[in-house]
Amino acid sequence: MSQRTFLQGQRPVPPEEIEITGVGLNALDRHRVDVAVDLTPFLEPVRVEMVIVAPEDKEVCSTSIVHNRDWMIDKMLHLKRDAGPGEHVLHVGDFHEDELVAHAARRFVFPAVEES
Repeated sequence: MSQRTFLQGQRPVPPEEIEITGVGLNALDRHRVDVAVDLTPFLEPVRVEMVIVAPEDKEVCSTSIVHNRDWMIDKMLHLKRDAGPGEHVLHVGDFHEDELVAHAARRFVFPAVEES
């Protein structure tokens, strides 16, 4: 079934009018984060970038989806190293022709390490 089936009367917008309508995330363990991003339906391909920043302001994960045509994105992000304690931030950016069109940020904490 196509994503277009779910438009529910919404008209696709030009890339410069895209909005990030939802960001969900689930930190599965110390090195994996399941991320879901919803965008306004759009007409042309865009680039979507996702970055996770650790409490010490260091990037621990990033990905870029070029020529993205999906307005419902679900990705598993893998950290460069196991996450440390503290609050992390997921940044999502939508770009068209190298211009930032929309940005969203979500703060989260990884689950506590269970001792055996």
